[in-house]
Amino acid sequence: MNAPADFFPKGMIQVSIDKKVREWQEAGLLDEATGKRLVDYEYEQRAASERQNHKPPVLIIVGSILLALSLFSFVAANWQVIPDLLKIGLFLLFMVGCYALAERVRLKAPKYVTLLRVLGFAFFVATMAVIFTTYHLSGQVTLLFWIILAMAILHRLLYKHVFFTIIAAIAAFVAVTSSFDGIGFILIVFGLIVSWAWFHFTEETFDRTFAWLTVYGLLNLIGQYADYEGRLWPLWSLVILHVFLLFYRERAAWQATYLFVAAVLSIGYLIHVTERWLSQRPPSIFEATLLSIAFVAVYLIHRRSDLLWVSFLAIVPFALFEDTGVLLAIIIEVIALSYLIRQDMTRQPTTFAFIYFLVVQLTIYFIYVWDRLDISLFFFIGALIVFALSLALWWRNRTKGDVTT
Repeated sequence: MNAPADFFPKGMIQVSIDKKVREWQEAGLLDEATGKRLVDYEYEQRAASERQNHKPPVLIIVGSILLALSLFSFVAANWQVIPDLLKIGLFLLFMVGCYALAERVRLKAPKYVTLLRVLGFAFFVATMAVIFTTYHLSGQVTLLFWIILAMAILHRLLYKHVFFTIIAAIAAFVAVTSSFDGIGFILIVFGLIVSWAWFHFTEETFDRTFAWLTVYGLLNLIGQYADYEGRLWPLWSLVILHVFLLFYRERAAWQATYLFVAAVLSIGYLIHVTERWLSQRPPSIFEATLLSIAFVAVYLIHRRSDLLWVSFLAIVPFALFEDTGVLLAIIIEVIALSYLIRQDMTRQPTTFAFIYFLVVQLTIYFIYVWDRLDISLFFFIGALIVFALSLALWWRNRTKGDVTT
């Protein structure tokens, strides 16, 4: 038996479909399962009809867009004569309006919610920019970037959308890089708290990676704030960050970032070892020894295989005493090749190891071999060495009965 949606003609009293289905079930005309499907179908039809009825006409949408454009044009043309408080109030009004509209359409039109929230965040940034410009706070632009980062992280925690992760990552990069010109202790503490909240209260590896990198950047800023005279503070910052491994042992996915930063630091020191950047402030024997012990201790405390390669940075401080950089180049070359071989032998992903090995080769070539050897001959010799090692590994696996391509 079919029960059409318009069972009751217009003008008659609308009777609840739940009541009618219950009456039909009591009369034996419907079983319970059919009645439930009928009620669900009627409610779906009614919800679809309401959504269709609430959809604004095209002319209203076009008119709203034209009205908004005219308002923005009027404000832009008269921006200089508008009072300062009114400027701030206008942007605040637009910001609150976007957030309020997002909450209102959250159930009826969820696909527009994120767009409205992003617009609200954009109006917040515009409001802060107007405040800083109006009250001549251009010298505190670093504070503005950290406030934007805090709000982006708050949006990520509240609304859990990846777009706010991207906004937070961009804001973190700008905030950290702009802070190298000078930053106060209070702002460093504020940045550490915000970055820790980003790392602690999110579950996505994408968020934790950017939060970890932000904390690492702030630790480097602490060295600048404390007037550290040496050139090893980036390595000290990496050692300090191992406390994250102590408190967040179960969150192991982000630890590849630890290894990535160690690789970047090794390449960075390899590039700068022949320049005056290091020779102007050579490390002391005491500091080099203490830093090397710290890197070895990080591995001994955690006993993780990925941290073994990070602990090899303990050799870097002593290799810096050799001005030509040849010793450091040889050490990094051996480490890169050993890491690649180890990943292959243990059936681990080799993409990162191969890229690191290739970058090391390019760095060594452009620094030490550029004027002495043609690049094609350089890579030909490298290819022969790699093929020889691959043949040796294949023969070793073949003798063990584990032949792989």
